[in-house]
Amino acid sequence: MPQVPMVRWVALFWGFVAFFPVGLNYTAFVLLGVTMAWEGGLGERLARLRQTPYWWPAWAFLGWAALALLLGPHYPETASNALHALRIVLTLALALALARDEALWALRGFVLGLVVSLLLAGLNEAVALPAAPVWNSIIRYDGNKSLANAVQMALAAVSALLLLPALGARGRVAAALLASGLLLVLVGVLHSRTAWLVLVLGLGVGLLHRLRGRRRQQLVALAAAATLALAAGLLLPGVKQRVQQGAGELASAYQGQTVHMDSSWGIRYRMYRETTAMIAERPLLGWGIGGWSTQWRQRVDGPLTEVNMPHNDFLWMGAQAGVPGALALLWLLLAGWPAAWRRHDLNGCLAAVALLAMLLAVLGNSALRDASMGLSLWFIVLVIQRLASQPQPLWQGLWPGAAALPARR
Repeated sequence: MPQVPMVRWVALFWGFVAFFPVGLNYTAFVLLGVTMAWEGGLGERLARLRQTPYWWPAWAFLGWAALALLLGPHYPETASNALHALRIVLTLALALALARDEALWALRGFVLGLVVSLLLAGLNEAVALPAAPVWNSIIRYDGNKSLANAVQMALAAVSALLLLPALGARGRVAAALLASGLLLVLVGVLHSRTAWLVLVLGLGVGLLHRLRGRRRQQLVALAAAATLALAAGLLLPGVKQRVQQGAGELASAYQGQTVHMDSSWGIRYRMYRETTAMIAERPLLGWGIGGWSTQWRQRVDGPLTEVNMPHNDFLWMGAQAGVPGALALLWLLLAGWPAAWRRHDLNGCLAAVALLAMLLAVLGNSALRDASMGLSLWFIVLVIQRLASQPQPLWQGLWPGAAALPARR
């Protein structure tokens, strides 16, 4: 057996490339599976998986998807959609099978990726970096990968803010600087409505988790989160413009006006309306794996036929595998929520906030079906679940001196 612990280095690599092109994430995905098999100890990893609350939800999701695949019709997109469903579960298995020190290396990679991303965004503001696939999604809003990066940054900013009271002096300075830098990027570069929802609701839920039983403090914390949301919508030009644009698109679509390809919320309204109709017509097994695109093209015309996903993973599974398929995905996504909420320490708080971020991304985007988010955000959320499930503080050992920090209640 090899002496070099390759799994931890590949985990570090995957955490780091979470902000970079999806091809690098696919590379890390494959490499992690290969190195786990090469290093051995698969029985121990399987036992670790069986102890998680995700074991049976994962089998339920795969089983119902397989049933829909077996009994339903097949389409040109059937193979790719079946592989997406399999990738969702394999990513979960790889992340939760990591030992604690391996998961910690993945989180170190993620923090390193955050720092490099902030440096790239700052450098671009100073000298205008040339367009390049490796950093386009970081220095400007450029499609779904930029959305994934914005949501990951919002999650990291909320986590850093919630950690502040538990850290030592140097840790508080580092966390405050990191959160400030991330907020500047979200304000000035990556104007994502989903990311701001994660930021505001994540902070609210995190404070609610920490202040349970303290009603007055809860009200103050939630009022502060609501004020932050209002300020973001009314004062920040990028966010304000995106919200106003979305509201106008939604109103136009609701009134029956033509929906154009650049109408983000208008397209979503049309997709949600048509997809819920698909589910209502075949609620048990859906239209078959890969059937959403075919059904969509039959219900719309013009440029809208080019859309290949409904920007809501529950609707995606519901249309293809019926209501049970959508419920199985919901169970899979929130399997860790009860344990996170029962814990009254920061581990539970950070785990709950990470799951909320994933839920918001899945509700407003194809955050699992789309590999640009499903191989980055999903992996990081699962790494957080893996670390948060342990008795020691999630951040213990993340940086020199962190081992001495208590998990303050």
